[in-house]
Amino acid sequence: MHYSHTRWIVKIVILLLFTTILPLQSSELYAQRSSSSKSTTKKKNKSKKSSRTKKKSSSRKKIKSKKKTKGKKKKSSKSSLQSKKYLDRAKKRYKAKNYKAALGDFKKAHKLRPSKTTSSYISKINGILKKGSSIKTSSVKSKKPTLSAMQLAGELYDLNNDLSDSRRKMGRAMKYIAPRKERQLTRLESKPAYSTVDFEQAADSAPDDLRIQRQLGLHYEVNGSWSKAKDVYLRQVARHYNNPDSHFYLGSLYEKLGDYQKARQSYEEALDLDPDHKGTLDAMAIKEEGSPALKMSRQVLVRTASKAPEGPAKKLILIHEKINESKFDEAISMAKQAIESYPDQNGFIYLQAIAYTELGEIDLAKSSLQKSIKMDPKHTQSHLGLANLYYNMGKYIYAALSFGDVVYLDSQHRDARYMQGLSYFNAQEWGLAASVWEDLLHYQNQHPLVRNLLPQAYYILAVEYNRLGEPGLGRTSFEKALSVNSNSYAWLPGAFRTLGRFYQDKTMYKESLSAFQEVLELRPNDSNAYTGMGVTYWKMNEHQLAKAAWNRSLQINPEDNDAKGWLILSKRLGS
Repeated sequence: MHYSHTRWIVKIVILLLFTTILPLQSSELYAQRSSSSKSTTKKKNKSKKSSRTKKKSSSRKKIKSKKKTKGKKKKSSKSSLQSKKYLDRAKKRYKAKNYKAALGDFKKAHKLRPSKTTSSYISKINGILKKGSSIKTSSVKSKKPTLSAMQLAGELYDLNNDLSDSRRKMGRAMKYIAPRKERQLTRLESKPAYSTVDFEQAADSAPDDLRIQRQLGLHYEVNGSWSKAKDVYLRQVARHYNNPDSHFYLGSLYEKLGDYQKARQSYEEALDLDPDHKGTLDAMAIKEEGSPALKMSRQVLVRTASKAPEGPAKKLILIHEKINESKFDEAISMAKQAIESYPDQNGFIYLQAIAYTELGEIDLAKSSLQKSIKMDPKHTQSHLGLANLYYNMGKYIYAALSFGDVVYLDSQHRDARYMQGLSYFNAQEWGLAASVWEDLLHYQNQHPLVRNLLPQAYYILAVEYNRLGEPGLGRTSFEKALSVNSNSYAWLPGAFRTLGRFYQDKTMYKESLSAFQEVLELRPNDSNAYTGMGVTYWKMNEHQLAKAAWNRSLQINPEDNDAKGWLILSKRLGS
């Protein structure tokens, strides 16, 4: 019995254990399993999310990187194009020896697209500029002055319908306007033009500087102070007797004054010291047949050639002889050889230009003369040769400016003054022509051609002022015409002829015909008036009247080539 009770108690305890403890453990296990599964799912979800975000961010990064690369490509293409532009321009400027501008462009190109080419160019140019700065400081004395007349060309050409203004402007051109020099020489850089006091002060501060003394002497020359100029050069000869330049400067002054004997002595002294002296030999390379200057130059050259038979003087003599013998081709070939042997001797270039001119090779002659002037801006003969060339070509404004350069260099050159005025006259610049010829009358009061042509210029100005509604200026101009030459009958027909051609060019045909008619009122048998009238009729398409006028001109003067030429032309045109 007792045994059965205990057995039942054991069974109940076992049942209780199974019913209570085991379910708790299983629930704990279940909870653990569920929690672990949840954590794994969370981790999986997180990993999924992170992978998604990573994918999104990576795609975004890819898009951004693509955009960046595209922008970089665009920027790089733009910069490369810009760099190429700068590089091309820099190379052009480098070839033109504009080193400062080229350096700036190379630096810009290098900044945009660095390369060995740009860096090498930059280093090269820096070296050149360093050398150039040292050369500039050391070679200040060799810098040549510039001419003023060309600089004032625009101002000269502007008449402004005011004669007095025109004369004032011309007066400025005729005066010596000193070139700008380095600060080390004069320290007058801020001034547009220098006074006599400026030159004297600069010369006093440097009594042994031959170049500064030369500038003072030239200033005196241009202003007509010949005795002062001579004193300057004589002092320099005493100070620098062994310097051929001092003798050359004195000789050039004597030549301008017409004292050819003293000029010859000074030139010979210069060549005795240096048989190859450039300035003196260039001065001997002249071509004015029958002039005392030519005779003097030959004497100087012959003497120098006897002492130095292999030198440039002998070659100059031979080229002179070939030109005088009209053997121009031989003269040119000899001049070319001499230029190769003596590239600094300007005289050979000038004689070459003369030979080209005689052959009719106008372009070659012009380029040779321009080369000569570039080499030596003070070579009067080259300026004169160029001026005559322009005049014969019908380029009257250019001719006037070139003749003005001759006057600038030699104020005593009266032929150049006259031709300058005539060039302006032919260019129908009446006020400028009048101004030049008024100046010439101060040097040569009784110049017969000027006494005839100057009143014509003033009369045309008077007519033009009246036509433009300026009667006061017109009356003044007419009074000036009479003051130059009161015999109006001597110059008035010529004035009307010129006026007729002037209106003809301006297509003012009625005024042109009336001007020619005025000539015939004064001189009924003036063949030139009939010829001019015929040209005006022709331009008006009045061909029968034109032929009648030309035939009348030939009746009066059978040798009128202009009338003949127009009649031949009219026949060819079938009119």
